[in-house]
Amino acid sequence: MSEKITLCFLTLPVELIYRVLDHLDELTILLSIRNVCQRFNAIIDTYYRYQTFTSCNLAYKQLNYQILQNLTNALQTNTILKTLTFNNNQIGDENIQYIANILRNNSTLATLNIYSNQVGPAGVLYLTNALQNNKTLTTLDLFDNHIGNEGAKYFADILKNNNTLLTLNLPSNNIDDEGIEYLAKILQSNTTLTNLDLHQNEIGFQGAQYISDALQCNSTLTILNLNCNRIENQGAQYLGIALQNNKTLTTLNLQTNNIDNQGAQYLANALKTNMTITIVDLQCNRIGDEGVKHLANALQSNRTIVTLNLRSNLVSDDGVTYLAGSLRINTTLTKLVLSVNQIGDKGIESLSNALQTNTTLITLNLSKNQIGSQGALHLANGLEINKSLATLNLSDNHIGDEGCQALANALQINTTLKTLDLGTNGISDRGAQYLVDALQTNTTLTTFDFTCNKITYQMVQYLTKILEKNSSYK
Repeated sequence: MSEKITLCFLTLPVELIYRVLDHLDELTILLSIRNVCQRFNAIIDTYYRYQTFTSCNLAYKQLNYQILQNLTNALQTNTILKTLTFNNNQIGDENIQYIANILRNNSTLATLNIYSNQVGPAGVLYLTNALQNNKTLTTLDLFDNHIGNEGAKYFADILKNNNTLLTLNLPSNNIDDEGIEYLAKILQSNTTLTNLDLHQNEIGFQGAQYISDALQCNSTLTILNLNCNRIENQGAQYLGIALQNNKTLTTLNLQTNNIDNQGAQYLANALKTNMTITIVDLQCNRIGDEGVKHLANALQSNRTIVTLNLRSNLVSDDGVTYLAGSLRINTTLTKLVLSVNQIGDKGIESLSNALQTNTTLITLNLSKNQIGSQGALHLANGLEINKSLATLNLSDNHIGDEGCQALANALQINTTLKTLDLGTNGISDRGAQYLVDALQTNTTLTTFDFTCNKITYQMVQYLTKILEKNSSYK
């Protein structure tokens, strides 16, 4: 009678266990193998994949409390993981306590993403209690939850003493002026937070005043996102006052806040003297030519703004003419976004004249305007002389074959443009052929968008081959 042999996985040589681990995903290793016994932990600690396991993405995993509890136990002794993502799992307030326990015990986690998880004030309380002792977390993202004003207060309380959190993202959380008051008071004394995202909440002009008061005292915040709130002109006035005194903020996002010419004037007056702001985002407001005039005047004296976004406002030819005048003087602006406005050939003529002398603008977006073949001719004249522009977006205009011919002629001379977007411009094979001819001598254009035109498949292939040749030169 043969003797029955029983093999135990625990007694296998390390090399064989490594081979088994090679066939398991990182999450299975973490939840099912980790903490089984001391020997397994020692083996996993030396396993090459585990040593590089610095990020764990658990988004859309339908995590239940058992998985979260096992994960908490596994990460208590983990010294490798830096980023943990739980997005879109409907975790809720009750189960968020397990994630809070990770924060309480783990000593390496730096980034925690929990957006879209139905976390309310009670869940925030678990997290903030854990943050009292945590010394490593630098980024916390709670986008699209419902923490409300009460949750904002809990975060304000923890920011009094927390000295590690650098980025706090609280977009789409039903926070109104009351919640902002809590956060703003703490910002006056907090000395670590550098990035605060509050977009898509319910912040009005009163909340903007609270933020303004905080910014006049705060000395660390560099990025502030107030996109999709209700700041309006009065709120812009308060923020303008803050910008005259603040010395650290570099990025201000005021997209979709119902700001018109008056609000633009308040901001422009502050930007004339502010020497730290580098990015001003005013997309999707109601700023017309008069408001642009004030912003253009600010650009003549401002020496720090590198990006100005005026997409989807009410800018027409007169407004562009004001900006063109400033571009002849300004030496710092590198990106100008004017897409989805009402700019025609006349305004483009002024802008193109400015491009002949401007030496700093690198990116110009003019998509979805009213630019025709004559406007393209004006731009071509500017491109023949300009030595700095690298990206030009003219998609969704009315350039046509004649306009394409003018631009192609300019490309035979221009040696700096690398990206050109002419999508949706009514261009046929005839216009495309002009570009083909130009690209025989131009070797700098490497990215070209010709989608939604009237070009045959054969012509598209031909253009692609030429651009691939240009790319190979780099």
